[in-house]
Formats: sequence, C-alpha cells, structure tokens
Amino acid sequence: MANYAYMGKGIVSLTPEAGGTPRDVGNVSSLQFNPNENIIKQPNYRTAGGGSYASVSRVESVEFSATLHDLSPENLAMVLFGTVTKAGNVATIEALTTGAQTFKMEFAGVNEVSTGRTVTVTVHRAKIGAAQGLGFIGDDFGALEITGEVLIDTSIVTEGLSQFFKVDMTLDPEDVPAP
Repeated sequence: MANYAYMGKGIVSLTPEAGGTPRDVGNVSSLQFNPNENIIKQPNYRTAGGGSYASVSRVESVEFSATLHDLSPENLAMVLFGTVTKAGNVATIEALTTGAQTFKMEFAGVNEVSTGRTVTVTVHRAKIGAAQGLGFIGDDFGALEITGEVLIDTSIVTEGLSQFFKVDMTLDPEDVPAP
C-alpha cells in the first residue's frame, strides 16, 4: 500500500484578481480548507423504526483559514481592508479604505514525510476576510489569523475541471502507472 502520510511546508502566494504579479505572503504556519456540507434527508415512511429513505449531500461553501507570521505592510493592508503608501523608510497603512479583496491563491508545498514529494494547491478565486485579531504588544511573535472563502471561477468551463480549486500532488512511486 502506498504511503500518503502528510506534513506540509511551503509558500503561499496571492495574485490580485485584477491581475498582477504573485506576491509571497511570507511565513505561513497554517493553511486549512473547511468544506461546509448540507445533507438533506428524506425519512423512511415505509416501515416502522425510522431511518433514511434517501439523502443528498451538497457542499454549500468552502472556507479557509491561515496564520501569517509576516506582518508586512501589504499583508496588513490586505486584512485591514486598506491601502499602503511608502515614503522614504516609512510605510503607511490606511485601514478600512477598501473592501475585502479577491485573489488567486497558490500553495507550493512539499511533504516532509514523503521525502520531498510536492503538493500544489491552486484556489482560482479566494476572498480574504479581515484579520481575526491584530496584537501590537505581547511576548510572542505576532501573527495574522485570517479567514476567507473559496469562490466560483465562471471562466473555467471545461467539463471535469473544478471552478473552485485543485490539488496537484506527486504520486507515491507505488501508484505511478506503468508505461
């Protein structure tokens, strides 16, 4: 049996939806995706004792969370819905001057357990929410806890391709098809 135990490390980059250059957001200690499922059940009315006769499961949304450890001016502006201006050696973040932004998110990762096999996650449209907290005083390193939602990308119309996100991973050698 192939081994797919996983412990990931890697780089998270964001590209503004309007276009531009991907930006490495720095040291990220956590990146998690949380599908929210809605299960609709039809009760069994045919016999005593209950149970389900049929059910339908739908994913209503996919949310994500991340912990960013680089409090760069660009990261702060992103999670404070603001803008950045730089003059000399000072960056000024004007908070609450924009709304939540949408990005293409890419995670270029490596699986430490599997001696360097790669894992790449591409979120076609990720809407980043506001920071969950922003501490300027403390005895620990600062961090930005962020959340967001994976949105549909209606420009992807090829059958079988996700309009939301995809995961590319290097196969375990046991699973590589023979030529």
